[in-house]
Amino acid sequence: MMHEDDLAVTDALIHDLLGRHTPLWAGRPVQQINTTGTDNALYRIGQTLVLRIPRRAAAIPLITKELDWLAHLSDLPLATPTLRYRGHADLGMDCPFGIFDWIDGTPATPENIADADAAAVALAAFLNSLHQKATIGAPRSGTANMSRGVPLAEMSERTLAAITILADEIDTGPARRLWDTALAETHRGQPVWLHGDLKADNLLALDGRLSAVIDWGLSAVGDPAADYAAAWFWVSPSARHQFRNTLEAGDGDWLRGKAWALYGAVIALSYYRGGRNEPLCRQCRLTLSRLDLLV
Repeated sequence: MMHEDDLAVTDALIHDLLGRHTPLWAGRPVQQINTTGTDNALYRIGQTLVLRIPRRAAAIPLITKELDWLAHLSDLPLATPTLRYRGHADLGMDCPFGIFDWIDGTPATPENIADADAAAVALAAFLNSLHQKATIGAPRSGTANMSRGVPLAEMSERTLAAITILADEIDTGPARRLWDTALAETHRGQPVWLHGDLKADNLLALDGRLSAVIDWGLSAVGDPAADYAAAWFWVSPSARHQFRNTLEAGDGDWLRGKAWALYGAVIALSYYRGGRNEPLCRQCRLTLSRLDLLV
């Protein structure tokens, strides 16, 4: 088990859900999609659809929020998921699931991006547009999205604990100093919509260009610096200045983004290393190397 609250999501369950909820689609081929994601299981349905269902109990409120708000987060410069069916499964608790249009593309890893600068600018322009979305009634950062975008001070205890756990892999002194310095910076603007998890698995590339942003389970309204962390865990180092310039991010915003990159890497690596999710751990170590923190 990857988590203590893992749910019994199986191929047989997916076939049963399709048969009972969407019989018109039940005869299509079903194929599970392997990702580094830890919250949801993905199944491709034929050539044009994909089903997402929580793989752990903690992810149920995340996908519920996502299903509620995805339509509001459309009409952005990059493609986002379009919901076609919303249903519920009984997995010992009420478990929502969604069936979406399949978006063509491959994970936006470096080998699938032809122009790193263009991709960085495209992502920054996407975020600038996302920040213009209305926030009235929207979920606020915190319990709605595993705290992405809350004030950094609220994350200190768990971040510093994770840094200590990783003392065999990272330079803990500079890591703590980075965190402490960022704590002095606060978000002075209005809270805005953020995605919350801009890693390669949640970004798609098509014909060498960044084309789509998927998996909005950690979205909410809060400090946009939580998404600026992509400058260290997705954007090519050579394109980092382009990303920042397009965002017009000030020094405080940029420093908080760097701290959010540190947070994401140490939290995930301290939990998943040792065989629980090696692809995700490799991503975390790459981020830490870009922060110059690996020993």
